[in-house]
Amino acid sequence: MVRVIYCLLPFPNSDSISLTTQKKFDVPIYTGFEVQGKNQCAAYSTAFVLRNSGKEAKGSEVYAKIPFKVPISGYVLPKGIISYLQSQGLKPMIYKGELSSLKARLVQGSAPVIVLVGNGPYWQHYMTLVGFDDDKSELYFVDSNKANDENAELPGNRTMTTDYFLKWWSNGLPVFNHVYITVTRGIYS
Repeated sequence: MVRVIYCLLPFPNSDSISLTTQKKFDVPIYTGFEVQGKNQCAAYSTAFVLRNSGKEAKGSEVYAKIPFKVPISGYVLPKGIISYLQSQGLKPMIYKGELSSLKARLVQGSAPVIVLVGNGPYWQHYMTLVGFDDDKSELYFVDSNKANDENAELPGNRTMTTDYFLKWWSNGLPVFNHVYITVTRGIYS
């Protein structure tokens, strides 16, 4: 039991940050996206955040080194993302919040935010939020599971309506429902 809890730590911090009055926002993107291998979304989302922070990173190389993979499936626990980002000199934080706090963190950090979506224990997926437009009820992501850029001139490579995102963000995992990982430059860099 202690080992299981260790692998799940850190538990998400409850986030109550208020949303700015911005109705539309997207972070500057300094890198392209890569297409992941099976169950490698955590590593590819992590690599995108690293590249956007000015660090060299390829998803396949990050996946080979990222810790806290579930045996057999290769799924990476949130702790793996956090540990890997820390090892690269960044300061990640995992939060549990509402859509307004997720958007506020995106605006506040002006950096991509990794989100976890899914369908209970059957399927979980990490994507990277890079923007939103409240007037259109749209959220923009870099999704390493998409081979093509579906967004054309819009940020990222995938658009989701707010309702569709909220359906998948309520992922059915009690501890990791409505979670997101933010990244800032740490004291290590």
